[in-house]
Amino acid sequence: SSGINAEYGGRLYAMEALKNSHLMTEKGQRMRGLWEELVAAMEKRGRLIEEALKYATFMREVKEISHWIDEHEVYSKATQLGYDLEQNEALREEFEKFTIQLTDTGKSLDFIKEHSVQLQNDRHTDFKAIKEQTESISARSPMMSVTKIRAI
Repeated sequence: SSGINAEYGGRLYAMEALKNSHLMTEKGQRMRGLWEELVAAMEKRGRLIEEALKYATFMREVKEISHWIDEHEVYSKATQLGYDLEQNEALREEFEKFTIQLTDTGKSLDFIKEHSVQLQNDRHTDFKAIKEQTESISARSPMMSVTKIRAI
């Protein structure tokens, strides 16, 4: 009778172990699924953070150029003339410095346009706002042509 009980107990133990291993497999699969969901969520979050960084960089460039244009637009349209040779030379020198800054700003405008195209190609979620900012900056930069006319 004790041999029968031991054999029966062994079978019960084996059946319980098999049941537990099945539960462990199910739990492992659920854990793997949750892990994959977590990894996917983190990858999505990383992409969103990268997009936000690109947008913030773009907007900082736009803000800097807008500020520079606001500060210098009046100067580019000024028709101030000197009263003597010395004053004319001083105005000419100041204008030449401004022209150099304007060239650098033109390069920055080109960078903004290139950055805008890159963000469009990357299918940035805020591309509509980016496109509007690019168009706005481009429309505000006629001082390039005004300055070229003045330089003549």
